[in-house]
Amino acid sequence: MIASRPRTLIAVAVLVGLAGVAEADSFAGVAANEKSYLVGVARICAPLAVTDGAATGMPSCRAGAADDVAGLSTRTPSPERGPKAQLVATAKGRVITVADAAGAPVVTWSSPDAVTSIVDVWRSSTERIVIVEYVVRRGGRELHDVVGFDRGYRRTPPPDGGAITPPVVDDPPVAAVDPAIARAVAAARKAKGKAAIKAWTAVLTLDARHAEALYRMAAIDAAAKRIDAALARLAALAAPGRADAVEWLVEARFDKAFAKLVGEPRFRAAVGLDREPTTSYERLMGLGGQWEQALVTCDRPEIKLALRRDRTLALTVRTVCQGMRDRLSLKGTWAPTDAGLELRLPALDGGHDAAPCRLGRDRDEDVLTCAVDADLTFEARPSRR
Repeated sequence: MIASRPRTLIAVAVLVGLAGVAEADSFAGVAANEKSYLVGVARICAPLAVTDGAATGMPSCRAGAADDVAGLSTRTPSPERGPKAQLVATAKGRVITVADAAGAPVVTWSSPDAVTSIVDVWRSSTERIVIVEYVVRRGGRELHDVVGFDRGYRRTPPPDGGAITPPVVDDPPVAAVDPAIARAVAAARKAKGKAAIKAWTAVLTLDARHAEALYRMAAIDAAAKRIDAALARLAALAAPGRADAVEWLVEARFDKAFAKLVGEPRFRAAVGLDREPTTSYERLMGLGGQWEQALVTCDRPEIKLALRRDRTLALTVRTVCQGMRDRLSLKGTWAPTDAGLELRLPALDGGHDAAPCRLGRDRDEDVLTCAVDADLTFEARPSRR
């Protein structure tokens, strides 16, 4: 079991990050659950919903206490600038328009004040949240304002209305693997370049629905800019019938090979980005497998739990109390259970200690409650990777 000892850290990192904010009304990050964003050092705002390409009203904001701000676990994406920008914001009079790289409008919104200029535009990693910082003239002075937009992912059907049936309703046991297919897969994993194409094609010859082979070939097609072929393979992977398909579809959400397809409706429909999770695996891994508990000084530690598709994990525990700081990092494995999952962490005498975790709900958000030992129980929430 993990020995009881003082642990510390993240509060200082949070304070340092906030100290770098230049103005009280500057954008300071999107919450990890992408349900709010931070303006200045302590103003927590809810983004405006985008309906039919438009948003109305003003964001609802509140002053957050230090614990509330820390609990957001904010992420600050890079601003959209230069020739590689995926979004461009412009202003005319009081109207702000955000368009994609092709010039197609993403959202329009009217400010109550005349907009002098656009400072920057940001998008979250899943492209759900769009943030615009702009300048208005108010009371004879130029002031910075920030507005956030929720494009509706996970609120509405995919843009093309073509939601694909989820691969499975639960996580059934994996069927026995044909030895010939296992050998072909092992060889394909070692192959590179053109040899990899040939090797994964050989796997699909033996099993036309092999989940990993479809995924690997889709990634190869995407890298070669054969977009229709890549999307067709992902659609085949998303068709019902293969228990392990969901794992590769979730993997595709974060694979750099598909990064340029994240805004493509067919890609989002295939990998399930715009629907609620229907399997326990999607609930655990669908946002990247990252789970966090925010630090409360001298009360509870910061927890960062990273779950991976290969069933390995990394657990970091950090605490701060009365000037004392401590950090504990552990590696182990995890296994799904009826209640959620089990963390298997290395024991001092060899083997591993099992820590049960229950997967529950807190209103509209998943919560993972884990009991590592008598001194360490935590409630972690998903954080987008």
